Amino acid sequence: MRIVFLGLLAAALAAIAPAAALAAGVTVSYNVDIGLLTVTEVKLSLDLAGEQVHAKARIRAAGVSRAFSEFGATAVAETRLGAAGPEPLSYRITRDQSDKRKVTTLTWNNGAVTYDPPPSNAERMARIDAAVAQGVVDPVTAVLRMGTVGESPCPSTHDVFDGREVFELALTGAGMGMLEDGKSAWKGQVQECSVRWTPVAGRAKDKGVPGDSYDVAFAPVADLGNGRKLWLPVQMSGKLKGLGFTGYLTKLDDKARDVSE
Repeated sequence: MRIVFLGLLAAALAAIAPAAALAAGVTVSYNVDIGLLTVTEVKLSLDLAGEQVHAKARIRAAGVSRAFSEFGATAVAETRLGAAGPEPLSYRITRDQSDKRKVTTLTWNNGAVTYDPPPSNAERMARIDAAVAQGVVDPVTAVLRMGTVGESPCPSTHDVFDGREVFELALTGAGMGMLEDGKSAWKGQVQECSVRWTPVAGRAKDKGVPGDSYDVAFAPVADLGNGRKLWLPVQMSGKLKGLGFTGYLTKLDDKARDVSE
């Protein structure tokens, strides 16, 4: 699950559209490396029309890791950009593992989420239901909230549900820095943040999986006006199951057009 979220932590899009209604799109690509090997490739496309964002993320095993796991995932999300910030509408993730496919769907109505399929374990389901009743967002909406908070993506805290796990993401600031070398396609000023992942309910929590911390560098890639900036993760690092990883931006494409023309 965490490798899927790291894939989704690959991008954020603009906040509220300007008054002269713009339709905009951003496509970003990332690699995730363990050691010298690229093990995961991510591509995330987002399209903005009015006050709604459509996002599609593709995550797949890469390089020699495909010899051990033909893992892939595709996530599709709809998010509304309201006055109080991004709000989730729907989230659907399809996970492919070798010859098996599993689909999870989440839908929000007036802030309350329903999900399918439910866990087979009744006690686990009760704990998940109690956690989501407190208010949660999907992983894509969480990334959008990080990217559009204004002057900096951290500090901030987000309660997230992906249909299987409820977890908290807590961001704390680690100062400003510069990316001048390395693999990331971004070169320039960054806001360095520490991101703490803590399981709240679901399989990871039931199995006693400890939380993890990741170092993430966000870049102010665009000016949204009124003192607001669009922050995009451009580099991240940490450990997954004891193995050190590095994620980094490999490509950024953006476009915008005035739909009134």
